[in-house]
Order: sequence, then C-alpha cells, then structure tokens
Amino acid sequence: MKIQLENDQLRAVIDTHGAELVSLQNRNRVELMWSGGPQWPHHAPLLFPIIGRLVDDVLHHAGSTYSMPKHGFAREMEFEVLESTPRSVGLLLNSNETTAAMFPFPFSLKTTWKIEGSSLNLAVALINTGQDPMPASIGWHPAFHWDPEPGWQLVFDQEESPTVRRVNSLAQLTAGSHPSPLQGRVLHLDEGICANGAVIFESVNSNAVQYISPHGPVLNMNFGKFQQFAVWTQPGADFICLEPWSGLPTPETFTDEIVRQPGQGLLQPGAKRTFNSRLTLLQ
Repeated sequence: MKIQLENDQLRAVIDTHGAELVSLQNRNRVELMWSGGPQWPHHAPLLFPIIGRLVDDVLHHAGSTYSMPKHGFAREMEFEVLESTPRSVGLLLNSNETTAAMFPFPFSLKTTWKIEGSSLNLAVALINTGQDPMPASIGWHPAFHWDPEPGWQLVFDQEESPTVRRVNSLAQLTAGSHPSPLQGRVLHLDEGICANGAVIFESVNSNAVQYISPHGPVLNMNFGKFQQFAVWTQPGADFICLEPWSGLPTPETFTDEIVRQPGQGLLQPGAKRTFNSRLTLLQ
C-alpha cells in the first residue's frame, strides 16, 4: 500500500512494502527520486539487518546457518501501519517466523516519516526484543535523479578522512583503504566515481551533505547518528545513491559467526537504538 504525505512545499509517497520512500516531489511537482528500472529496481530501500552481502549469502550463528539476502530482508517485507495522518506515517516490522528463518534474533523495527515545511524526516527505532545480544546494521539507500554531466557535487559539512573504503562486485568490504576522491569538502560526481565500488566513509565526521546540480542546490541530507556514509551509482546510470549507514558491509573473507563480524554493533537485550535522517528540498 502506498501512503501519500503532502503539504504546500513537497509531496512524498511511502510504500508499506519495505517502508520505502518511492517518490519525493518539490513544490513544482518535480520528481527527485530515481523511478526504479532495469539498472536498479529500487528507490530508497531500508537496509536491515545487514548492509551489503554475506559470503555465499550465509549467516552463521551458534553452530547453525541461515540464508540471508543482500542488504537483508526489511526491504522485501510488508510493514504494519501504526498511525497515519496527511503529514506523517508510522510503520512497524516485528520479527516473525519468516524473519527467524533468516535472522534468529527477535526485534522490533519502526520507521516514522513526517513532513515539516520543506523537509521530510525519517526516524528509525530498533529494539532488541530477545534475550541475547543482537548483531544488526541499519542503512538507508535513497537514489536520487542525477544527470552524469559536469557540475554535480556533494558538499560535506565537515572535513573527512583522506582515505575511504570500497566494496567488491558482491557488495562485500575489501581489505585496506583507498585515497579519498574528496577535494576539500567537495565530492565531484562523475560517471567514474564508483567504478571501483561504492565510496564508503568509514567514520564520517559530517552530520549533513548538500547535493548540488549544475544549476544550483537540490537538497540537504542530514544524517545525525549514522556513523558511516556511502555514495554509490552504476556506470552509465542516471541516479546517485546517498546512503547513511550504521554498520559496515561484511568483509569479503569473513565467514565466522555473525556476532563477531567487524564493523557491526551488538544491541543488548531490551535495548533501543534510534537513527534520524532529514531531507530538506532547496528548489
């Protein structure tokens, strides 16, 4: 089911399948989101409980193995509508038999979408409802329209590390670091920016980035408590993904128990973790 949120500044459409933002239009009804298609069939999926892909798509826990799809299962699950108004919606996914077959940890995952002025706010709340520490990563993977022509930029609000991480063709973290493509605080976006995989800022200093077209600023993305940030596109594609993460993809050689995976936090029983992101339209 698709739920529309609207005011005089913007219009957003949220799909209960995956709790996914599928449309974002400015006051002139110009669409900012990637429409999906053969190059990449998504819009802005929520990544949970993993980011990237496990080796052989296998999760190891307590001597058992589980089949886990790329980027986890949340993006393919139907969320329950908790509350809905013309300007906000709350969606919930609780662990169930289907999720337990892939991820043997009880959880509650709530997303709240709210429009305020020219901003769309996303709040994500994850609770460990089980009795054991829960390994989990959370990521947001929105894809925005992008014409691969000179003049597109991403401007970070803080100085970042001189090195970045990359992933292989299977979306698994490669060893070592690489020189950052940033020039000062500016990432110039071109067709070759992700030729060697997504650009991953492993411990991002910034709280926000500004997405700028050759004709001026398009939007600000604020990502608060997310500790990582990634930029990804496919060569020849006309979208760019700006991705706040909490957690890193699985290293390409890692086949140990999921609770030992580096770069992925453990949420204690009964504990709650919250993340927020805000898109502010500038056109």
